[in-house]
Amino acid sequence: MSSSAKRKEAPTGNGGGQGKKSKRGTDKKWATQSKEGLIEGVVSPGETGVWVSCARGQEAKAAREVVAMFDEYAEIMYNVTQPGEGAEPASDEEEVDVEASLKRELDAMKATGKEAKLAGRIFTPVKMNVACLLFVRTRAPVEPVEFVKRICQDAKSGGGGQKKRMMRSRYVNRLVPMSYVGRATEEGLVELAGRVLGGVFDLSGKKEVVADKADSAEAGSTEPKGADEEAAKTDKSEAPRTFSFAIRPSIRNNKTLKRDVIINTVAGLINNQQHKVNLENPEKVILIEVYQNAVGMSVVDGDYWTELRRYNLTELYSQANNQGEDEEKTAPAADADKEQ
Repeated sequence: MSSSAKRKEAPTGNGGGQGKKSKRGTDKKWATQSKEGLIEGVVSPGETGVWVSCARGQEAKAAREVVAMFDEYAEIMYNVTQPGEGAEPASDEEEVDVEASLKRELDAMKATGKEAKLAGRIFTPVKMNVACLLFVRTRAPVEPVEFVKRICQDAKSGGGGQKKRMMRSRYVNRLVPMSYVGRATEEGLVELAGRVLGGVFDLSGKKEVVADKADSAEAGSTEPKGADEEAAKTDKSEAPRTFSFAIRPSIRNNKTLKRDVIINTVAGLINNQQHKVNLENPEKVILIEVYQNAVGMSVVDGDYWTELRRYNLTELYSQANNQGEDEEKTAPAADADKEQ
């Protein structure tokens, strides 16, 4: 009876040998995570990376697919080779050793910081507490926006070995690059916007404060007079290039930041004489992703929304395949016309 009681207590106990005898209870998750190659954690301020949506229940497979694809593009774009580590499934014997599995997971979590840089880890997939979603941490020299855009451009055109990568991406859907992650508070959002948007937009704030002038200003008919005109010329020469823009926020597992607060806060920082809102065909799209206590932001080109299908690889590959099939059908007819 006493031995039976000990076996029941093993999963929650901290004893030496007893923890190794069971794969059930709370300890099983460590072995499962090791097998999947995923770290269960959070997205923290100061990080950069890519949000990845995937097929339901296929998060682990999607993680392996996307990291393999990212490794390939890191070599193509930055001439960086990722050391082979962390993604290989653990053997059955390793899974039984719960303490060893726990240690591997803790070491892997530590390796996402300073030790990751020393080890050469560039991409670290992180399991989220949300179905169909994971986050891939990145580090220099990878710049998430240009990195993801290149992948999606290749998917759209069918270039760069598209068929090979499509087989790897059966479970990966959409990629959302994050240039930087901050704290999910209004103050944190303002700080983040200053960091991410400052190089693209004039962040001197809204200029039109009189309601009855709003319509004419939006149409670009407001003309400064006298000293104001000279100041406007000076500001114009120093201001960033004019872009129309749209803000696309997404919120998960957070009740602090509301959608309208996010949009109004970020839009309020942008000079609306220099940059006009265009929800239908913006030149720049500001992506904002809120997850728990973190908020990430990036600025992507307007073709993100239309030509590149919001960076949805599944749709881009499908489009490329359909175009390829159409070309194959029209090719014989064109050859026949030439022969005649």
